[in-house]
Amino acid sequence: MTITNDCVACIVGQIDKAISVLNIEEKLANEIKAEVLKRSATFDFKQTPPSVARDVYEYLAKRTGLCDPLEHIKQNSIEKALEFVPLIEKKIRQNDDKLFTAIKAAVAGNVIDFGAKEQFCLEEEINKVFDTQFAIDDFNLFLKELEKHEKLLILADNAGENVFDKILIKIITRLYPQKSVIYATRGKPIINDITTKEALQIGIDKFATVISTGVDTPGLELTRSSKEFNDIFETSPLILAKGMGNYECLESLNDKRIYFLFKVKCNVVSQSIHRDVGDIILKRG
Repeated sequence: MTITNDCVACIVGQIDKAISVLNIEEKLANEIKAEVLKRSATFDFKQTPPSVARDVYEYLAKRTGLCDPLEHIKQNSIEKALEFVPLIEKKIRQNDDKLFTAIKAAVAGNVIDFGAKEQFCLEEEINKVFDTQFAIDDFNLFLKELEKHEKLLILADNAGENVFDKILIKIITRLYPQKSVIYATRGKPIINDITTKEALQIGIDKFATVISTGVDTPGLELTRSSKEFNDIFETSPLILAKGMGNYECLESLNDKRIYFLFKVKCNVVSQSIHRDVGDIILKRG
């Protein structure tokens, strides 16, 4: 999907929010805001939101001298998510359908999203997600494909969310010990998205092969991914794409190998998928 005027306003607002949390000196902050606003007038409406966001976040990193400007936000999100691991593991033990319960936990984690205009409370989402229906529920299709194929590629999204992804991967490998799971992260820091650093930090590599996509966009923009990753992507029989950024980049492919798992957090995606803001989605491509 390509950007709209709402996306432009959202991306400008994200930079304003980032400047605020970074406590940047006023003169520099005003210079960054002015430049981002200037650039927003020439955003290419043929590009995806993650592609457009890349440029302004790269500019923010350059002007602040920080290669990972929101690193502290990512670490705080991981710490907060870890608090809920005992509750989620208890829920999984108590439910007969452990895979479905783990997927519900993974989508609850998708609310951790600095870049989303609509913000949600993680604690509230976890407390209610197990009793919430998917607005689009292709779980049974996903399960059939998972049982059929030996390899699953998971496209990661936001830091903090990776804590819940690890639980999901543990359940998959416990139920299907013959399955090979690959966990693909962003190629470099962008917003609060997961890189290999945050994946390895919480030990996802104990249950899956952790790789970099090579992308510098907050979503899998295949034109910017590495040849090594593209080879993996093209040969993967089943792909679980976490988060709105991956949906925004990949939905136009209409690729039936891909299952999108995310919470709807903006009106643009809501209109694209014909569901409400706040809905949770598990949709085949």
